[in-house]
Amino acid sequence: MNRNLYLIFTLFICGCIHVTAQNDSINWLDEVRLSDIKLKNNSEGQFVKKLEDSLIEQSEPLLTSLLKFNSPFFFRENGYGMVSSASVRGTGASQTAVIWNGININSQFTGQTDFNTINTKVFDNISLRPGGGSVVYGSGAIGGTIHLNNKFNFDGGSENDLSIGYGSFDTYQASYNGDFSNEKTSLKIGVSGISSENDYKYLGTDELNENGDFYNASLSASIAHWLEDSNILKFYSNYYQGDRGFSGTLNIPSNSKYEDRNSRNLLEWKSFLGNFTSSLKIAWIREEFKYYENRDSEEFSFGNAETTIIKYDLAYDFSADKKLNLIADYNEVNGEGSGIANAERRIGGLSLLWSHEINQLNYQLSVRQEITNNYNSPLLFSAGASYQFSDWYLIRLNSSRNFRIPTFNDLFWLQGGNTILDPETSIQAELGNEFVFNDLSINLTGYFIDIDNLIRWTPDEYGLWRPENTANVHNYGVEVFANWKGEIGGNPLNFSSNYAFTRSIDQQTGSQLIYTPKHKVTFSAGYKIDNFNFLFQSLYNGSIYTSSDNNYELDAYQLSNFSLGYSFSAKPKIGLEFNINNIFNKEYQSLPSRIMPGRSYNSTLTFKF
Repeated sequence: MNRNLYLIFTLFICGCIHVTAQNDSINWLDEVRLSDIKLKNNSEGQFVKKLEDSLIEQSEPLLTSLLKFNSPFFFRENGYGMVSSASVRGTGASQTAVIWNGININSQFTGQTDFNTINTKVFDNISLRPGGGSVVYGSGAIGGTIHLNNKFNFDGGSENDLSIGYGSFDTYQASYNGDFSNEKTSLKIGVSGISSENDYKYLGTDELNENGDFYNASLSASIAHWLEDSNILKFYSNYYQGDRGFSGTLNIPSNSKYEDRNSRNLLEWKSFLGNFTSSLKIAWIREEFKYYENRDSEEFSFGNAETTIIKYDLAYDFSADKKLNLIADYNEVNGEGSGIANAERRIGGLSLLWSHEINQLNYQLSVRQEITNNYNSPLLFSAGASYQFSDWYLIRLNSSRNFRIPTFNDLFWLQGGNTILDPETSIQAELGNEFVFNDLSINLTGYFIDIDNLIRWTPDEYGLWRPENTANVHNYGVEVFANWKGEIGGNPLNFSSNYAFTRSIDQQTGSQLIYTPKHKVTFSAGYKIDNFNFLFQSLYNGSIYTSSDNNYELDAYQLSNFSLGYSFSAKPKIGLEFNINNIFNKEYQSLPSRIMPGRSYNSTLTFKF
């Protein structure tokens, strides 16, 4: 047995000598309702930002649109509805993990998620956790994790939510969410779709965004059923289908097309037996794409991958303030595609997580070791603590080792894959401060990330592009999340703002990494009076370098949106919302020659009954 696995197993056996109290009823309820209990229980020393349900309802269904104005994360966009990737704390797109109901769904081919293929309307809540998380969430959780969750209710009620909308560039959208339950069973259904001709004008030119049409649809279904008082079965399913043209740049036209189909399924059996909580999860994920260089042709390149995950989590409560988790899991991935043949990966892992509360001090320790034949897996760890000095001040500290494994493209691409790549690894630390003054809350975090073995595609002596472990990067910076809720004239008023200062320095050249702004600021203000709702949003993105020597850069830009909503009735609730995006018609780009839309409009009619 691997020495690290033996150490973890020995610590677990020694820890189980003790026996004391029963599970806390509140924790038990959270275990049942939440799909990703680890986000709640294993984020000590890190800040978790939950986006309000009302904010998700008011935003466009594309995840990029929601997070761009409500997080300090930077997004690289090829155009509205086109390929979009996130940069968190200056890390790359494949160093940010997207988590669906506790399962990492980053692509096996590219190692990243396209945020314009995530439809927000089929999820109950969306949360952000900047900072490392590989011990719990696996590969890619270096810069941070973004969580898409569904939850269950057992209150015996039913609710239906239907919305339809229309906007600029012939954009149509519709969604339906149903929630039905009794004391034993909870069922949730969500369907959402958006389509657009997306032929907006390139500001400052006489040209239009050509070949940018797109549509996507997402279906989500979740059901939970109590088998008896201490056993519950839960099943989550999500299907996504999207087709889109890939618009060209300002100077180079395109006639390409991309189709993708993603299916995600998760079955969980959870048991509560005295001081033990047992969870068995079985997940099956399929990703499939086709790329047409010429959309009028029948020729295409393709890729598909199937992932099976089996995870067993056994938790033991020594007392109300001490808990130990042993997690054993097995992942099997099989893929194929154009340029990739018989790609497969088998990964076994063992994790140990310990949490303890001592008066105002909470701390957590965790380790994880994986075994696979595709790469040399490092021992991962995380240590976090928080201390509540007073009602208005809390301090947080976290340190961790995280990693990103080579993707199928990195390892198995026939024209240049490299099967001897090592994972990217990072050692990182952060110090957070939380201040609460009546209705004002401020979270201020400073961090440092040391990334080794950065995987880059570079040309060899024959001019063939191949991935190699090439660089060491230091990322450091500051993040601020601030919120204020109050009233004016008895009517609710709230303000929210985020700020990120980011430095991402290649240690060999001393240069800032490309597509990493030093500054990003977001601000929003919401006000409700009688039947009217008002929302103003603004963001500032600093300039970004577009060459590794920092000689070329894109200008900074500032955008603003405005939304006005009116409620016609309360039961059933009928509302109409009108939005103006990019109010001041600013020309901006987040990638060179990829001009984004100017001023645009959309309206949404909503029924809740």
